[in-house]
Amino acid sequence: MIKGIRFVTRRAGVSPEEFAEVWPHSVSAVTRAPSDVRPFRIALCTILPELTGPDPAHDGAAIGWFTDADHLRRFRRWVDTPEGRAVPGGLGRIIDHDASPVVVAGEAVPRGADWLDRRWREGGVKLKHMAVAVRAAGLTPAEFSERWRGHAGRVRRPGAEQETPIPEEARGLAYVQSHPCPRKAGAWAYDAINEVYFDDLEGLRTRIAWFAENIPDGADPGLFGRSSFLAVREAVIPVP
Repeated sequence: MIKGIRFVTRRAGVSPEEFAEVWPHSVSAVTRAPSDVRPFRIALCTILPELTGPDPAHDGAAIGWFTDADHLRRFRRWVDTPEGRAVPGGLGRIIDHDASPVVVAGEAVPRGADWLDRRWREGGVKLKHMAVAVRAAGLTPAEFSERWRGHAGRVRRPGAEQETPIPEEARGLAYVQSHPCPRKAGAWAYDAINEVYFDDLEGLRTRIAWFAENIPDGADPGLFGRSSFLAVREAVIPVP
């Protein structure tokens, strides 16, 4: 299983209200793709500005899950057909394409797999702390991915010798790592994408506050380079 993650950033001059009106309809329209082409699961993530803070890296993300690379290739080919190009509707009017990268990744679930399975079966809306990062200078994508897999649940403050465990109240109900797939040329916008799920705003606020207090300048500079986070509302889009 692999997932395609498209981060989206509003065009200058597009209000949050206009974005919120057009964005969900454009993502939902993907379900009109042929059955052997469309993703088997789609999630729509929209930022919570009051928790993400000013100048967010993106305004949302659309995530599609595919059975394998061939499934994703069929979807991409369909997107380039006249039928596929007609689907996004007003999306081109509201997003800045140059600031809206796509990342194709494999998924690992170090914690909360059972909870996450129920979440996908039941659908609906959940809250999520979504962090994105690039790898530290000097690390290859493979080296970074291997080290990051062993990093779950702990962070290293800049200059610290020991890692600090993330407290239980800030760990969330499920933790997902997305590791970008190898590519023949170029680089993905991000080397790491993680998602931590919550049922309520209190839990999400607790995680944000803990990181702001304990890791204000970013975690483990020997592993991560530039990083940022999005607090989002994630809705499952029903797929026929």
